[in-house]
Amino acid sequence: TIIRPQRIIIIWILIDTPQLQYFITMMFLPFSFLLFGVSQASNSPPSLSSRIPAFIDNTEPIEDCLEMAKEYHRKAIQSAMDSYYFSSAFSSSPASNEEEINDIIMKTHTLHVPSKNWRLPDLNSELKPEIKVTHGAGGGDDSSTPLFTAEECQALIDAAEAHFSGREWTTLPSGSFDVAGSWIKNIPAVHDWFNRMVQHRLFPLLAREFPEFCSANELVVDNSYIFKYTPETGRRTGIHTDSGCLSFTIAVGGDYEGGGTWMDGYDEGTVTMKQGHVTIRPGGIRHCGQAVTKGTRYIIGGFCMHRNKVEHCRMLINMGNDLLGQRQAKKARKVLEAAIRINPNFDGSYSHLAEAYEQLGLDPIPVLEHCYHHVNPRNSEIAYTLGMKYMKKDRTEDAIECFTVCLELDPHDVESMMSLAQITENNEQWYARILATPGAAPLVVASACSQLGALWGNRDDTAKEIEYYQKGLRALGPNSDNYELRYSLACSYASSEDNDKAIEAFQRALQLIDSNHTNYVPTLQNLYRVAFKQIRQLHPKGFASQEDMIDALKQIMGNDNYQRLAASNKK
Repeated sequence: TIIRPQRIIIIWILIDTPQLQYFITMMFLPFSFLLFGVSQASNSPPSLSSRIPAFIDNTEPIEDCLEMAKEYHRKAIQSAMDSYYFSSAFSSSPASNEEEINDIIMKTHTLHVPSKNWRLPDLNSELKPEIKVTHGAGGGDDSSTPLFTAEECQALIDAAEAHFSGREWTTLPSGSFDVAGSWIKNIPAVHDWFNRMVQHRLFPLLAREFPEFCSANELVVDNSYIFKYTPETGRRTGIHTDSGCLSFTIAVGGDYEGGGTWMDGYDEGTVTMKQGHVTIRPGGIRHCGQAVTKGTRYIIGGFCMHRNKVEHCRMLINMGNDLLGQRQAKKARKVLEAAIRINPNFDGSYSHLAEAYEQLGLDPIPVLEHCYHHVNPRNSEIAYTLGMKYMKKDRTEDAIECFTVCLELDPHDVESMMSLAQITENNEQWYARILATPGAAPLVVASACSQLGALWGNRDDTAKEIEYYQKGLRALGPNSDNYELRYSLACSYASSEDNDKAIEAFQRALQLIDSNHTNYVPTLQNLYRVAFKQIRQLHPKGFASQEDMIDALKQIMGNDNYQRLAASNKK
């Protein structure tokens, strides 16, 4: 009898800790003090808000955190200038292209975002909740002048492809997705063009669209990247906010179906652009690149900083995230709590603070619940993380609510689908929905296939079972493999008496795990059982000696596998 493993769901479960009792208290303030964030210049630190969650000490001085934020800002500006700012490129006036810019500005569409969804870490009084798109958005007038010509865009594509000629594009992570792309500073030909473009077109455009916030010579590019979206190399990005006070997306081009940028709070949901056109916006708008279902889409995106205006809250969040990566949770907690004291209405601080709590052995649920119920119930990262915590505590109804919110925000959120499949009765429908979702992460697709294979195996439909295991392995791509899927496939082949394929699959499964793995010896034992059945079929009259039979087993199992099994039986 082939021993089947318990099917392992390939999903990330966050570590949980015992729940602490949590009371939410809010201080009663005159209406005039209910501020949504603070905007201050670098020499004037932000005023602390009084609307502080009860789990944060509102009495401890944070002047040292504000000074650290200023220093972090100074270093970030210097790093940005080193990477994306050539002083020689700015020898001429940025207004040299004024007529061209003015022509484009006259044809810019402004897309308003409802204020109820508006969350910025800093500079709220100076940046309005608007998305601005040059004409050509959503199928606009073909005669409108794009910010970049078709020839320029094609030259960019050619330069990027030449840079990666003979090798695969690098990938950049975005949430649970990996997208083919590169930082522009790493592609010399594109980098050189980009630095000139920033001076003559992008910064003047930003200055004219956000005149109360900046002039062209006060901006720097914090970072910029080029993405290549295809169904094979990464269809989409996760929902996120950008790490800059202003952001931009340039439609470089390509021949594709799907795509566009989803904007949280924008009634029409997805912003599309024609080649050469640009979207500009404050960086605090949650968004994602939509899935490309066919063809190839190229875009350039990036984030800008103001040289002279310190984003205290964002700088502290970045510092806290760096400290968490260094496992310095106590220091991270201090700067992240300072960020919340500066602006408790910005949701981006809370997920990092929850991680700091976990590293310190504290319960993160109060932090997540406060953000979910009192700051932004539409933050999918908070909702998903909180849902996973509720799952661990068997708070099923609360978890379902959180995952449902995630899917309302992003119908393609396959991680939430996978979680719902584990805690609802109609799990087969959720697994099937994952497989039908464009841009789904390969690991999640593989997990869904694994579960569907197990369901069909329980129904004694081995053909369907094998079909889904094979589909899961294909989803991982030619350069990846997975033990659970490979082992389950081997068991299915063995059940259907396809011994050759079962032996091959067991052998490949053994290559994917260490000899100390819990399932290593059971996998060897199953390989032995199938190999023994095989030699009995090949040699129905038996063997002249036991040594001949062992030699036959070694040949089928592989000598190393046979020796390891023999050694394990002696223990």
